[in-house]
Amino acid sequence: MREKLLTFGKDFEIKEASHRRGGHAGKAKYYVDNKVLRARETFNIRSSRHGEVLYQVQERKLRVRDTMKIEDGNGDEIAKIKKRAVGVVRDNFVVKVSGDRDWQIHGAILDHDFTIKENGKTVVKVHKNWVTPIKDCYFIDIDEDCDDKALALMVVIGLEDMSED
Repeated sequence: MREKLLTFGKDFEIKEASHRRGGHAGKAKYYVDNKVLRARETFNIRSSRHGEVLYQVQERKLRVRDTMKIEDGNGDEIAKIKKRAVGVVRDNFVVKVSGDRDWQIHGAILDHDFTIKENGKTVVKVHKNWVTPIKDCYFIDIDEDCDDKALALMVVIGLEDMSED
């Protein structure tokens, strides 16, 4: 899958990439709308442009350590992205997924070159690929065994947004 770079207040699509040479984008798989409300930013992911919200992620800026809460369409908390501490070179994040699961983040988020792991197994790999000189896109490879791809995408979107601040 690939996604346009995040921009404030803009909606974007996440498209399924073909496996043919050049990796041309296929049809849209998910739609994300970005709303800037008051002191926080909110992203919603849907399986169709006007469909129901699958997940929502909101930034919580007024805390000592930044966090983003991911909720399902009913408003129930599913996961929380926490910035553990500011590192010398890169930030250190952990994702607390409901059910006592933790996803660890390894790599450089700003460079779109990182992995998300659970118990040492890669769940998501994000990497850059210059498709054309004009478009800067990156690929989000989600493990086939991942039971919730929309949640994995929301974690990537939240990490990207928290790293831009």
